[in-house]
Amino acid sequence: MSLKPGLYYIQNRRRYIGSSGEEPPNAQRVIVLPDGVRAPRWLVEKLDDDRYIIKVEEPDGSHASAATVDDKIFVRVEKSEAWHIIPDERGGKDSYVIASADERYKGWVAPEEPEDQILYRLLIVGPSFPPFYPPNETFQFLPVPRE
Repeated sequence: MSLKPGLYYIQNRRRYIGSSGEEPPNAQRVIVLPDGVRAPRWLVEKLDDDRYIIKVEEPDGSHASAATVDDKIFVRVEKSEAWHIIPDERGGKDSYVIASADERYKGWVAPEEPEDQILYRLLIVGPSFPPFYPPNETFQFLPVPRE
């Protein structure tokens, strides 16, 4: 099932994903957050053909788009980047793989340790139906409760 546009918290292996907090106007690294850090909300905007823009909510309420720079994921960069958000049927209803809209075989890959940056790498896909993705390539999009 396609992801609906809206506000989400994003997790990988039960750890929230957020930005590193460098001061504006510098780009911020997208990282695995350590325990106890408040998770930011992510705005997912649908373009067309299952392509999306993914933006993190800044402290002032504005949004910064996620994009690749040197095979790493950043926000607050000069350009937006479109992403395919692919349902991970084996991972459950909220589990997705984030792949490039331009290079479907590359996407977000989470590191093992908190505070390490999300990488932009070749995706490993297990030869099965439905496809198998390693846990570091699957992200859970948890809808933000309405206030």
